[in-house]
Amino acid sequence: MRQISESILQERKARVLYAVIHEYIKTGKPVGSSVLEQKYKFNLSPATLRNLMAELEKDGYLTHPHTSAGRIPTDAGYKAYVNSLVELQRLAVEEEERIKKEYEKKTKEIDSLLSQTSKILSGLSNYTGFITAPKAKVNEIRNIELMQVSKSQVMVILLTKTGMVKHKMINLSVDSEELYELKKFLNNKLRGLTVEEASKRLIVEVEQYQNKQNDMLQLAEQICNVIDSIQEDIYVDGTSNVLSVPDFTDFESAKSLMKLNEDKDRLIEIIGKDLDEATVNVKIGGQDLSELKNLSVVKTSYSYGDKIVGVLGIIGPKRMDYDKMMALVNSVSNIVNGFLLKMGDDEDEE
Repeated sequence: MRQISESILQERKARVLYAVIHEYIKTGKPVGSSVLEQKYKFNLSPATLRNLMAELEKDGYLTHPHTSAGRIPTDAGYKAYVNSLVELQRLAVEEEERIKKEYEKKTKEIDSLLSQTSKILSGLSNYTGFITAPKAKVNEIRNIELMQVSKSQVMVILLTKTGMVKHKMINLSVDSEELYELKKFLNNKLRGLTVEEASKRLIVEVEQYQNKQNDMLQLAEQICNVIDSIQEDIYVDGTSNVLSVPDFTDFESAKSLMKLNEDKDRLIEIIGKDLDEATVNVKIGGQDLSELKNLSVVKTSYSYGDKIVGVLGIIGPKRMDYDKMMALVNSVSNIVNGFLLKMGDDEDEE
């Protein structure tokens, strides 16, 4: 009996695995050897296909639900499939142009850009879209403005180099001259620092300044609260979309996603984990994400210049068209990078 080399065997198993996943993504039904024989050009006997599928099940890449003769992918199977996608498929030119036109409707504030991005990711994928606000450790302060609102209240407005704007009312009784000096002091000490550095620096500077004005430390703490509010944020859209996927009936997973949408800090922690490069990254629920066991996350970073500042992507069922979703996420990231640079250039010209 002629022996088949190990490399040929592995190649055949890989082709069968990808065909099963491709068919299952399209139909949502367990895939049998007869379907592979009819639809895919394997040039292998039905018995050989059945043996290969049995080996893939033994290896942990396929499983069969209940008494069905057909197989469906496991988390490990999906992971192997994702890892095999060496090159991302680019979105069609007209699709990418459509995304750009959607962005052109936005205002010039980054809050609007981020909100628009999560909506576009959700709308084009029909899943849940998300994007995190620029990271505190690389988001530099451009300017701090203090506006007198009443005798005892001042509005603190914080603007970063990526265009993020945060404002908060604080209790402070000062005259216009003192307010001007305070604003000059804050900008001299904090401008150009990252948001992460600013809180630490402000407390140190004010402690040295405290002998002159005893209420300055309390003021510094209030301003630190404004700075801290910019540090962690995430924009999410289409959380309920997973419920509308035709064969997705795992309400526990949907409930977990809804819960994470309320617990933004935990969602940011999960989304931002293990991502320091500008590459598309796929996390398979159950294998990579215990809190989203029947869902998958397709994500990548976005940048301001040469600095990675945040993460964007989609959350959907494990049975998704991964190459299309990876291409979508990659294209949106490129567009966001371009808009951030443009917004930064516009600020510098003013």
